[in-house]
Amino acid sequence: MEQTKGQDKNLLFQNRSSSKEFLLSKAELGPLGKIYGKKKDGRGKGVLNKLFPGMLDGDAFSEYALKFLNSYHVFGAIIMRIDNMNRQENEQDKEQADRIISGVAKTIDDVCRSENGFWGQLDLFEFGCYFPDKNSEGCLNLAVKIKVNLEKIGKETVTSGVAEYPAFSYKKHEIIENARKALEHADFFGPGSIVTFDAVSLNISGDKLYQNGDINGAIKEFMTALQFDPPDVNVHNSLGVCYAVLGDFSKAIKEFKEAIRLSPAEIMPMYNAGLSYQLMGKKEKALKHFIKAGNLGENLFEIDFQTGKILLELGRPEEGKIYLEKALKLRPESSIALFYLGEIFLATGMADEAEATYEKAIKINPNDAASLSSLGLLYEQKGKNHDISLTFCRQSVEISPENGLFRQRLGRIYHKHGLLGDAMKEFEKAEELGCESGQYIDNIRAERKNA
Repeated sequence: MEQTKGQDKNLLFQNRSSSKEFLLSKAELGPLGKIYGKKKDGRGKGVLNKLFPGMLDGDAFSEYALKFLNSYHVFGAIIMRIDNMNRQENEQDKEQADRIISGVAKTIDDVCRSENGFWGQLDLFEFGCYFPDKNSEGCLNLAVKIKVNLEKIGKETVTSGVAEYPAFSYKKHEIIENARKALEHADFFGPGSIVTFDAVSLNISGDKLYQNGDINGAIKEFMTALQFDPPDVNVHNSLGVCYAVLGDFSKAIKEFKEAIRLSPAEIMPMYNAGLSYQLMGKKEKALKHFIKAGNLGENLFEIDFQTGKILLELGRPEEGKIYLEKALKLRPESSIALFYLGEIFLATGMADEAEATYEKAIKINPNDAASLSSLGLLYEQKGKNHDISLTFCRQSVEISPENGLFRQRLGRIYHKHGLLGDAMKEFEKAEELGCESGQYIDNIRAERKNA
């Protein structure tokens, strides 16, 4: 049971992604300022400077746009990226790349000229456009027009993200960033897709911030997404996960409960509520939610594993065995599930089965500290090779030096074989780490006093 006791809470919420997953995509989102301020190597820019003398790019384009749009109360922005272009293209492909970049730029320029818009180059294969007095619907129509015009002249396509001002509390300089979030959203639909910035765009952006460790940034994105779409189950679930990772379980459970209310058949918020109750030490409530999640019809390793584990912790190992065996059918090579099954065998008096299960777990994962510790102690109790049992317990402490129980077990073996100094060291460290070992320490002191 001790294997995940001190485990980083993040790991409990990172196993899957999207609406039917345990959260969040693993793609990464780089800082937008770095994108706009890139120094290009001259490819693409040279040919465009010939076609469009004085063309702005990067920060210069962004600064010009903000000055120009200062007096406008409504405008739209589009970011377009040429699809299927290799950023590391070979020199022999330069002419072909220049032809593609030129063709796309001319098409964008034609539409901007006819619609009172202006454009610039954001990156080698990316362009930004602004259209004063146009909202997102108007810009969406223009993005479609650009796409159709490109299809007429060649095979090239662009993926586009659209955003508008005003939008909630966003400032003018943030609208192009929203268009980029819409572009990232469009990537989910493949080349040639066009997406308008919405709650899903923010959910995807929040997911990426979460994966990059910016939990507070992710919370901000999810909360803004709920302004767009208050009943979005995905966003409530994602927001709940962020609060749980920060240890604010009351807020987390509030979001999970809202997601459950909105969609009672959705597995993830039910499961995540169970995890939150588990981390709060409310095992009965956790079990209730795990069982409900399991009854929603989808066989998932995580649900069966957590249900079996918590039943063991509640002193119901026979029931837990059923769920852990189900989990292992779904993922036979899970060393952690094998460890807990070994704990169940041990709790029900099946020492030989426990031994075999621990051994299998270690074969799969030689660094499974929990199985090494339990197997080392079991070998000692069964009178097997003392050196092996001592080696396993030492290895467990080397792998997880902050686990007090593993140190206490190692101390017990040292003590049994008369190594009082080594035993005292481990017992004192175990006590320091919160694993009650006072009786063992008192015993050694008494032995030394009577020696």
